[in-house]
Amino acid sequence: MELAAGNLSEGNASGPKPPAPEPRPLYGIDVENFITLVLFGLIFAFGVLGNSLVITVLARSKPGKPRSTTNLFILNLSIADLAYLLFCIPFQATVYALPTWVLGAFICRFTHYFFTVSMLVSIFTLAAMSVDRYVAIVHLRRSSSLRVSRNTLLGLGFIWALSIAMASPVAYHYSLFHLEVSNQTFCWEQWPNQGHKKAYVVCTFVFGYLLPLLLICFCYAKEIRDDQKSFYSFMPNGQSLRGCVPFIRCHTMIKNCSIIQFLNNHKVN
Repeated sequence: MELAAGNLSEGNASGPKPPAPEPRPLYGIDVENFITLVLFGLIFAFGVLGNSLVITVLARSKPGKPRSTTNLFILNLSIADLAYLLFCIPFQATVYALPTWVLGAFICRFTHYFFTVSMLVSIFTLAAMSVDRYVAIVHLRRSSSLRVSRNTLLGLGFIWALSIAMASPVAYHYSLFHLEVSNQTFCWEQWPNQGHKKAYVVCTFVFGYLLPLLLICFCYAKEIRDDQKSFYSFMPNGQSLRGCVPFIRCHTMIKNCSIIQFLNNHKVN
């Protein structure tokens, strides 16, 4: 009996351990999705607050005093970001909160379309800002006639028009798909020709990210080579660009994440 008891105890000690309990859903949502929703909420809250403050400050100008070109560019960045936060983030969050898409075909297309528009507007605006600084530093004599509000507004209008046109295939190829087995509806991208999808993704990456990045690097290199001291002090009325640099760096990192998300959304098999 003692031997049997000893064998039984050894068998219990060396037997397989019970599986670890799986994390329980929070409010009916998986833990990973719940964490994602919390991050979405923080991004939405701080993004709306920060961009609203920037827009409020930059939109105010003294009567008769023209806005600087740099302020117009930063104002455009904030408007694009705020529009994305208001019109895309809440709808994208439902993907993690609900098991099925409930917002209809229009919101399905509009959310992904405007995400792409906002991404392109921001990247093109950052490139335009680098060209603006390049003109102000390297071509100082001609900068006063080129760097005027009218030219900047025309450039920003062209940026929005180009971004809207480049993003149009996204709106066309997103649609709703219903799975009868699980009775679920999904907002998915569907291209009849994978070759066309690959061409669009590659062209968007090249013209919407790679070339603007090369342009920014070229302008920065020329600015530093021409006059390193004036690189941070070209702005009129004694204003300094140093206060804008943290904003621009932060915005650049965010848009790098956006282009990664864009490529992830448009994977080509």
